[in-house]
Amino acid sequence: MQLFFANIFTDADTILLSAEESKHCIRVLRHKNGDVIHVIDGKGNFYETEITDANPQKCSVKILHKKQISSPKKHHLHIAISPTKNADRIEWMLEKCTELGVDEFSFIICKRTEKTGVKIDRLKKIAESAVKQSIQAILPLINEAQTFKDFIIKHANTSSKYIAHCLEEDKIELKNILQNSDSLILIGPEGDFTEDEIKLALGNKFQPLSLGSSRLRTETAGLYAAAAFKNYYEA
Repeated sequence: MQLFFANIFTDADTILLSAEESKHCIRVLRHKNGDVIHVIDGKGNFYETEITDANPQKCSVKILHKKQISSPKKHHLHIAISPTKNADRIEWMLEKCTELGVDEFSFIICKRTEKTGVKIDRLKKIAESAVKQSIQAILPLINEAQTFKDFIIKHANTSSKYIAHCLEEDKIELKNILQNSDSLILIGPEGDFTEDEIKLALGNKFQPLSLGSSRLRTETAGLYAAAAFKNYYEA
């Protein structure tokens, strides 16, 4: 099923596709007036629509049928991760984690983070494409980058929060938190969190988390956590 994304106002009768989506629909896929296409709004709704104005810059469609996602998710997974030096790797991680159903992403700037710039608009476009590719209806929330300290303080009162670090200490196994309805997982940069960062997180009631016996790349750790939750709730 080919899906298109659009921001849709409540109780709208028609939808205007963005210039990018219009071009893809009309110029690339060669849709024309009267064709039926499917649109998502990123909020859990599918729309069956009919093209009324096949304009390649501002395609207009009429809503024929709206269907809300039938089975709300049983958990909320928030991955807070340090950007990688190679932007392609974090973009790949976000794309795949979106396909696996991660609900929220945050980007944390740590002491050892080598690339502090994050192109949020580009990441949102990647997430839109991933949602369409995997035939989902809900876009993940993608937050602006913030310092590690600010993030920890902001989430001081959040429950079910974990920091996946590489220092030797007793840690909770990932398999033992999968049943949580809400989980926030911190994943550090290449080179791991510093000891001071780990102490700050633990002092704010983050719990140490093990992602297995192997030392994983930053983006692999994010994907590993996402896949574990996906498998647990859909097995």
